[in-house]
Amino acid sequence: MAMQAARREPEHWLERERRAPRDPKASGPRSGALAAASGWAFVACAAVAIGYGLWALYGSGSRLQTLDLLTETGMAPESSDPQRRGPVYLEPAMSPLRAVLHAAHAPVHSSRLQFEVALQDGEGRTLWRTPGFFGSRDDEASIVYTKTSLATFEITQGGPYFVHAQTSGSSMDDLREMTLELRRNVTRVNSRITWGFGLAALACLLVRLVAPRRRRPRLTLVPR
Repeated sequence: MAMQAARREPEHWLERERRAPRDPKASGPRSGALAAASGWAFVACAAVAIGYGLWALYGSGSRLQTLDLLTETGMAPESSDPQRRGPVYLEPAMSPLRAVLHAAHAPVHSSRLQFEVALQDGEGRTLWRTPGFFGSRDDEASIVYTKTSLATFEITQGGPYFVHAQTSGSSMDDLREMTLELRRNVTRVNSRITWGFGLAALACLLVRLVAPRRRRPRLTLVPR
């Protein structure tokens, strides 16, 4: 009788926990590996999308010419317009070309200077015209450097071209630098690449967020 009573005695709580059925929804090593892999895949896809876009806009092709838009050293001798720079001789073999605006300003208060840059041929026809602002309203650094892709364009007829640039607005910002870089034989941004890797990064992020995380097993105390 003593032996039977001992056998009927409840098992120790640790032993019962070991023999308890596992929760199929509880995460394990596989779910942890999935979360880690999706996290790294998100970083890789996002880096490719951003890196490709920056390289295509600012790194592809080769530099053709740089014009200083603040001084009159680049002004055409035959021009009486102080906002006109050139001439720049462009040929169809240089296409596609890209205009990149480099600027530096010391921000004062929250209002920013406005700019407008345009490219015209020798007959005064405008190929492109781009307005914009230097920096943003939240600029707080003593000197802010900006780089802006203004236009990607084709040249169908070779000859002299001129750049028109002007600033406007009531801002008190101190404009320190304003140069226009012309790059030849650049790569146009392929939106399918940027969108493809961007959506892939988003999918990996969602997998990372919904993947179950590994949790410690809950131990249940069973009284004797």
